[in-house]
Parts: sequence; structure tokens; C-alpha cells
Amino acid sequence: MRFPYTYEFTQCKGHGRELARAAAEHGEKYIIAVGGDGTVNEVASGLVGTDTVMGILPFGTGNDMVKVLGIPTEPREALNVILADRPRAMDVGYVNDRFFVNVSGFGFDVDVLLKHEKYKKRFKGMLPYLLGIVDALTHLRTLHLTLHDGERVWKKDALIVSVGNGAYIGGGMKATPFADPFDGLFEVSVVSSISRAKFLRLLPSFIKGEHTGLPEVEYFRTKELYVECPEECLINYDGELGSGMPVRYKIIPGAVKMLVQQDMTAANTEEK
Repeated sequence: MRFPYTYEFTQCKGHGRELARAAAEHGEKYIIAVGGDGTVNEVASGLVGTDTVMGILPFGTGNDMVKVLGIPTEPREALNVILADRPRAMDVGYVNDRFFVNVSGFGFDVDVLLKHEKYKKRFKGMLPYLLGIVDALTHLRTLHLTLHDGERVWKKDALIVSVGNGAYIGGGMKATPFADPFDGLFEVSVVSSISRAKFLRLLPSFIKGEHTGLPEVEYFRTKELYVECPEECLINYDGELGSGMPVRYKIIPGAVKMLVQQDMTAANTEEK
């Protein structure tokens, strides 16, 4: 089976978004993101609000977004999902003039990403991220937050805030395990400021997605979230880092048409 296609290589950060938007405006019906979560984020960002359908061939380190969508991480199997041509309108998150498709957040996970950068030049796979976790644990920071979710305003001392359209960060950590990118809602996980020893005991539960009922964790659903923080704070957008506080999160329902597994399109049909 043969299909005509063209391809483009990204040249710099943000180029994937520009290429995707230009292709959509040119009338392309399908665009496939070939790469990791950063590439997926850029291509999806360029396709928000268009009729162009997006697919994913995972060639990254973490490949978190394909886990969310149930797409196989083996590229040949992922190609079968693309060829089956089953699109579904997926939600997208919007924060500080940027889009994200999976998880955004700040605190410990951003510190891990920053530490991870110095290790990935020497090591491959998940080892740089694991070393980043160990390094970030030695510099555990408390964030003094004011949060607004449209209904209430409250203050919180926290270590991690994860705002999930999808479930995974860091190559498989289930930060917001019940998040559904098709339901028009974020799921938010806020880990309270606790001692390093207590956080170490909590971390395995956080990785497995078994932390949502713990007393140290506040877990809730919302369509929007506004957060202020006096501490210097970068924001994680699907594994990429950007400008800091304050942040205003909004969900954009059905913003990108994504090629998914059959069981997901069946669920969409049942919802209709």
C-alpha cells in the first residue's frame, strides 16, 4: 500500500508550529508529527482550530502523549493507527499564550527538567530524567501559591502543581491519572509542601498515579485555573519550559482533530 506524502524537517524551536499552520492554511488534510512530545506539542499548536487531521509517529524519549491516546509506541504499529484514519476532536490546554496537549505544571517537575538537561548530554534513555529527580530532591522548593478555579480562591504551600489534559509526564509518571483529553476538563494535582523524607515516600505513589487520595495531595477537576506565586517559577508545557507567573489555564474543547485508536472513536460515538 502506497500513499503520496511530503516531509519537512524542523530547524529550530517553534518551527514545527509554523510548518503545521502553513500546511493547514495550504489545505493539507493530514499532518503527521514524527518525533517526541515537544514535536507533538508544536504541531498540535499549529493546528488548533483548523480542519487538518493530526497523527503521531513516536520517536521521542518519553512519548507521553501517545500513552494518553493509546497509540502504540512502536512506530510500525503507530502507523497502523494513522492508516486506519479514525479522527477524534481532542481538547487542548491554553496557558500564558501557549498551548499544551498533555500536562502543564510547575514546581518539582520543572526543577527535574532543568536538572535533566545537564545529564542528557552524557546519558541516554530515562537515566537522565531519573538523575534529574535525585538532583532536584536535594534542592526541594516550597511555592507559596494563591489559586482561583472560577468558584473559589485559596492559598496553598506546595511542591508540585500539575494541570492535566492528559495523564503523563516524564516518560510515564501519572501526574493526573484520570485526565481525559476529550471531556472538556482539566484534572489538577497539587502536592502540599512536606518534608523531603515524606516526599520521598510519596513519590512512588505519584509515579504510579496512586497519589490522588492521599492527605498531602489536593486533586480536583476544573475548566480554568489562575495561579499566582511570588517565587521565581518556570512553566512546563508538555516537557518544554516557558515564562513564569502568574498563569491562567483555560481548556479549549475539541480544538485539534487527532487520529486515535478504534476504542476511542467508539467512545466518542457513544457520547454523541
